[in-house]
Amino acid sequence: MTRLLIGIAALVVGLLVGCGAPAVAPAPAGAPAEVPPVGTVRLTGDLVAPTGVTLEDLAALPQQTVEVSFGSGQGRQTRTETGPALADVLPADALAVAPDRHNDLLSFAVLAVGSDGYTAAVAYGDVSADFGDRGLLLSLVEDGRALERPRLVVPGDVRGGRYVSDLVELRVVRVR
Repeated sequence: MTRLLIGIAALVVGLLVGCGAPAVAPAPAGAPAEVPPVGTVRLTGDLVAPTGVTLEDLAALPQQTVEVSFGSGQGRQTRTETGPALADVLPADALAVAPDRHNDLLSFAVLAVGSDGYTAAVAYGDVSADFGDRGLLLSLVEDGRALERPRLVVPGDVRGGRYVSDLVELRVVRVR
């Protein structure tokens, strides 16, 4: 299982580094990266119909509240996060699956991109209720405070490295 995860991570890094266009266009030194308007998240990549969602769209979806804990450079952090499940934002029928491939949903990853260009990947199997169902969500409210941009929350992450703040893009990529 560890080898599979390492292989998927290597493929995703390869996609980001040289096999395709970067998720966020590089900006000249000192200039901010090109980002969509505040409150908008682009849904791109291997989707049936790439689109975008607004904070209002996300708030209209069923909301979940979870308490998460993770380690950071400042020590142990505990947060209460509220927002829609990532599976509701990117449902299985939105992905460009091949109907003739067995469990094709497991061939996808989601790259979450922050406004600063920080990118983290999650396997779609961890998103899907039919497989890992890890409870990933896009937080709109953290510790009772509304966020200006959503935050990807990955419950169970030991160090919170796949938490992506100031989310601007969710790029679905086929990894096999």
